[in-house]
Amino acid sequence: MRPCLRLLWAVSTIIWGCAAWGAEEFPAKTLEDFKSEDFRTRETAQTGLLEWSRKNPGIAMDRLYGLSQTADDPEVRERCLAVLRELIGDEYLKEGEGYIGIRMQDETATVPGDPKPRSVIRILQVVPDSPAHEAGLKFDDLIAGLNDRVWRDAPASQSFMQTVKEFKPATRITLRVLRDGKLMDVPVKLARRPLYADNPFLDESQMDLEAAEKAAKEAYFRRWMDARKARD
Repeated sequence: MRPCLRLLWAVSTIIWGCAAWGAEEFPAKTLEDFKSEDFRTRETAQTGLLEWSRKNPGIAMDRLYGLSQTADDPEVRERCLAVLRELIGDEYLKEGEGYIGIRMQDETATVPGDPKPRSVIRILQVVPDSPAHEAGLKFDDLIAGLNDRVWRDAPASQSFMQTVKEFKPATRITLRVLRDGKLMDVPVKLARRPLYADNPFLDESQMDLEAAEKAAKEAYFRRWMDARKARD
């Protein structure tokens, strides 16, 4: 065999092997479990497929979309679509503005290591289940810095809020927090800014914020599906 043909054959073999390996990556047994008469088996299979898909979104989303549209068994189509919806929901949460989840007020304080008092932010409330809550921030903590940023003369809260909003959800930031006279670094993983963040005192009778968030997520899913169908 000529050297150039030998090289071409080798490359083709590698490409074929990678494609086959990628196909084997998808947990095919799950599709059989979806056809089981036992409800618990179908539920367990869907949970396992979602776990695998979140670890392999690049492979999973395309396969799940195809199966949700073309699988012969309606149970397979429905459950693949449900897993796909969860993955697209994960993508939705990564879009938009950053959110930390506190109520705050501006103050001036002396920060250890800084000879002059400077602008800080006092935490008045930590929103339950928010990034701030997950990071362990507490009522009465003083935020003295965000990453390498500090505030000197101007009030800090507006600059702080705008900076957080400019970050994407899932961005990891570090807050310099003054608690009980000690300065500490607190890592925080931001979330997607919810609708109620800008309307903390909105009357729920005027707007069901939970329903609005659900509708926004559903609209994102529909846009993703429409864009994917347009490629076919």
